[in-house]
Amino acid sequence: MRILLIVILLSFMTGCLSSFTVTGSSGGTVIIYCHYSTEDRSHEKYFCLGQNRLRCKDQIRTGLRNTWKHSGRFSLYDNTGGKYFKVIIRQLTRQDEGTYWCGVDKPTLLDSYTKIELEVKKDDCCEKSVTETAFLGGEATIRCNYPEDHEDDIKYFCKESNDFKTCVYMIAAHQTSAEAGRFSVSDNRGERFYTVNISDLTEDDTGTYWCGVETSRTEQRYITLITQVKLLVISEFKLPLSH
Repeated sequence: MRILLIVILLSFMTGCLSSFTVTGSSGGTVIIYCHYSTEDRSHEKYFCLGQNRLRCKDQIRTGLRNTWKHSGRFSLYDNTGGKYFKVIIRQLTRQDEGTYWCGVDKPTLLDSYTKIELEVKKDDCCEKSVTETAFLGGEATIRCNYPEDHEDDIKYFCKESNDFKTCVYMIAAHQTSAEAGRFSVSDNRGERFYTVNISDLTEDDTGTYWCGVETSRTEQRYITLITQVKLLVISEFKLPLSH
């Protein structure tokens, strides 16, 4: 008990808030949530790569609050109300694996940080990209496969924003089924896939979506986007004529 207490005290003295492993999918995206304390709201936030925190290389950094900052495949959004910032890494490859640090820059004090170990897996279970076509006013049914080790995780479905930088939450299933407006999800855990239904389709539903899973524990939260879904909503009158 005394040893555990010493370890916890040393962690806080060195600024380390926590550490956890994030598992991404090759070709996909991860969204990592980095928590911080109330007094850190006004400080710059950064996300860097390197075994040694003191010599890690910034992948993205911002002093902006409640506004997106983009840099190549990386994006960062500092949510001061929620006391966390989230980092997006897109188009993942095995070369992205390594040790990262969510950091709060404190000019006169030790930085606060969270250690992230990123692993990128090639999931044979799941296609990287699929295309679906559905009719205006009808219903789209999208099948999302996921790896076995995410069976108990939250099933997550989002739509890419117009600038392809962020993914807007549409629906998530914490249990085996969920409904939100025109969206519904049904999770078949035995077969390791979930189905998303979108009803009363409009032209605005055309776009790029992502099937993913969310891992959420106490101050250890990340979303893995696995399969890109390109949905095209068309009028029946636009179908090509057969000869």
